[in-house]
Amino acid sequence: MSKGSLRIMQIFEEYEKRFARAKFEKRFNLPTIPDQREKIVSGVKKMLCFDEKLVPIISNANVQKQRDLVTYVEYQVTYETWKDVYGCSTVLIPKSEKPLPLAFVVCGHGAKGRLSEGYALMAHRLAKCGFAVILPDNIGQGDREFMGHWKVVSPFNGGLNLQGLIVAETLALIRAAKNHPLFDGDNMCALGNSGGGTLTMFLTALAPELKAISSSGYPSEFAGLLSKEKTHCACNLLKGCICGPEMWEIYSLFAPKPLLLSQGLFDNLIPIEMAKRNARKVGEVYSSIGAEENFKFELTATKHPWAEEDRILISNFLCKAVNVEPCADVDEQSIIASLSDGSVTLPKHAIDVDRLVYNLAGIETPKDMKLQDIIPPTFNGEKIDPFTIDGNFNGDDAMRIFAQMEYSLKNT
Repeated sequence: MSKGSLRIMQIFEEYEKRFARAKFEKRFNLPTIPDQREKIVSGVKKMLCFDEKLVPIISNANVQKQRDLVTYVEYQVTYETWKDVYGCSTVLIPKSEKPLPLAFVVCGHGAKGRLSEGYALMAHRLAKCGFAVILPDNIGQGDREFMGHWKVVSPFNGGLNLQGLIVAETLALIRAAKNHPLFDGDNMCALGNSGGGTLTMFLTALAPELKAISSSGYPSEFAGLLSKEKTHCACNLLKGCICGPEMWEIYSLFAPKPLLLSQGLFDNLIPIEMAKRNARKVGEVYSSIGAEENFKFELTATKHPWAEEDRILISNFLCKAVNVEPCADVDEQSIIASLSDGSVTLPKHAIDVDRLVYNLAGIETPKDMKLQDIIPPTFNGEKIDPFTIDGNFNGDDAMRIFAQMEYSLKNT
């Protein structure tokens, strides 16, 4: 064994111990107790580097494409969030004279963003049930890919957080919809899987406007996910999450409102034992306040992405939450056949994540900067010299992995 390989083993071993120590030292907080609830919310904001001032105001909305689908109309809409930051959403509006219940379908890492088949099928199923639907592209995904997403580092260099920016932008959409005459502001829901599961978890804490939430393909435990020896997407990096509130505490903030957590039995990304343990704890909180009928945890015979079984489960749950009748005869194959190219072109002056961070924080990020330059990994309390290890770890950058772990443990 080379000295570099031995040193990597020792570094990983120390990080394992630091994760275990942080979990051992975590404080137990109950969201049903006001002062402890405030600690959980504060911890959520800390791991997202979130400040209310970050939430933009939606403006300059424009319909780029439109299709009449008999019982509802599909729109492809663009809009401005922060200055020179342009978003886009697929919006489905059933034909009705009354304000409509609204569902936000928030994306994970589908290859085509909001236009990925699984998200589109969910959106159209909900529209057939009578929901208005807003299906947005997250920052750096889908038609916004040019902004940067997977390995962006500028948010961390600017004292911000990519998931925090995504949450802030989503909150702006929710608040804009709350007061829109087309929508029933008292019957708004959100649902998401994988990266959308991450986002919906944070919405349980920060979006009181929502009446019901479904979160899947993510609910488990932070240490189990962030200790994985792999490169994570930048949107999965949460400051000090190993030291802050655990997932069950965050989800429990939504009690007593309707909450569905679900998990595919054959999902190889989320440890099923952790999903079950998280659900048990959330369920106990709901039971403690007599709201057990509003919490549901389901295991489906599916993998990580949504399958038809998941879409039926989730849509039925949300229909019940807003008191509408589920559509029992949705033909997904006919929906797939009817899907069209909903892609849009954003303005040429639209800025990327690096420029957004500069505008928000006043900090320029060099193009060649790496995560480990911003969050130096440590061993025995000292910065790791990358020349003392074998940097290529199973095809991944070992220093990047260590930096991810360091950020997850960052408690200041």
